[in-house]
Amino acid sequence: MAKMWQGIVWSLTFCLVGLAGFGLGNNLAGYEGYTKYTVQHGDESAFKYMVDLQTNDSELDFWLLTRNSSVLTVSPKRKNQFEARLSSLGVSYEMQPLMELMAALKANSSYAEDDFDGEYEECQQGDCEEAERPRRRTRRQARGFFSHYPRYHEVLSFMSGLAARYPQYCRYESLGHSNEGRHIAALSISLNSRVRPRRVAYIQAATHGREWITTQTVLYLAYELLSNLRAFTRVLQDVEIFLVPLVNPDGYEYTHTTDRFWRKNRHRYGGHSCSGVDINRNFGNHWNYQGASQNLCSEVYSGTSPNSEPETSAVVRYLEFNRHRVKLSLDVHSFGKFIFYPYGYAKNTVPPTVGTLRSVALRAANQIGRYRGTRYTTGTSASILYEASGSLDDFAYGNLGIPLSYTIELPGDEFHVPAHDIIHVCKETFAGFIEFIRHVSLY
Repeated sequence: MAKMWQGIVWSLTFCLVGLAGFGLGNNLAGYEGYTKYTVQHGDESAFKYMVDLQTNDSELDFWLLTRNSSVLTVSPKRKNQFEARLSSLGVSYEMQPLMELMAALKANSSYAEDDFDGEYEECQQGDCEEAERPRRRTRRQARGFFSHYPRYHEVLSFMSGLAARYPQYCRYESLGHSNEGRHIAALSISLNSRVRPRRVAYIQAATHGREWITTQTVLYLAYELLSNLRAFTRVLQDVEIFLVPLVNPDGYEYTHTTDRFWRKNRHRYGGHSCSGVDINRNFGNHWNYQGASQNLCSEVYSGTSPNSEPETSAVVRYLEFNRHRVKLSLDVHSFGKFIFYPYGYAKNTVPPTVGTLRSVALRAANQIGRYRGTRYTTGTSASILYEASGSLDDFAYGNLGIPLSYTIELPGDEFHVPAHDIIHVCKETFAGFIEFIRHVSLY
């Protein structure tokens, strides 16, 4: 009886949350009956089995895959077969109904409507004679902005607002357009927006649509730098910070409207039911070599050729044009608490400057940990997770010679960080960003 009432409560909770939070465009439609698994790999055979599943099985969706454990969701029709295989491998695992998990997360993701009115209004020149009043309003609006997950148009509004408020220090730009025609918007921040500094720190986020928290951390970096320019004058000395908060705007928007766990871009192929390319397998360094697939339905489908996607080619164009100025390339992902440096395409391949790459990663991890004790693991993705080719960090370092090239995986136990924790992830990650940027001046 108790279990029955518990099930009724969960169902009612999810229905109420769905009506309040998801609206008509339910981004969890189709996930009824799915199960989330946390699997502890007993040995190398279990790990290899999981890698094979990630590459080739479209009925399973991996949220995290390391050499020791996996977090994934499984469709109802594959559930029994998957559990039987886990039993034969002798591995331990925990499971949770996906809808139950999402209901709990969504119920914990409300935010104060009074703090954010859906639009980030910047104070225009001549409208702000009382300095403290607009500053307090702006700070209050910012707190609201970083207590929820904005839609695409909100992100662009926030970015253009910053550029309008700080025209001497910030430019609003576009790298190009996505598959569906959305701007891949960027912010350039420096001490003088009319002069191009000798060094660039390039930071991008939301390569994978479902990783919402990544966009907020990059926007928070822009906001804090511009709000406290005097404090960061030394960091910005002869350095341009170039930020792309939404590399995959189509995938990001699709996760809000249709499929919360969509990973790839929205490239459609005529005559095929499956769509999308994994942008982080599409860069032209050892393309499709390891950890990628030519199965169009795979979550790690690498595309038809290196840099084939408009999102990838937009990033490549910018980096190639500025290759002699860009000293830092940082790709922000979620989740796992990792900082990766090259190379990811092969486990036993290390770059000649691995000592420097490791040292800077450890310093950044240490700065992040000072906020509330979050501990990051550093190393190559091939050694900590699995071998995967076609990533930005390998391309930036191996093809363009960008000396500091990293991927950071933010904290969390799933993609949906609770609303009350967004600001804390932003603040601790900000400290890591600043540490990375400090090292740009050494080159």
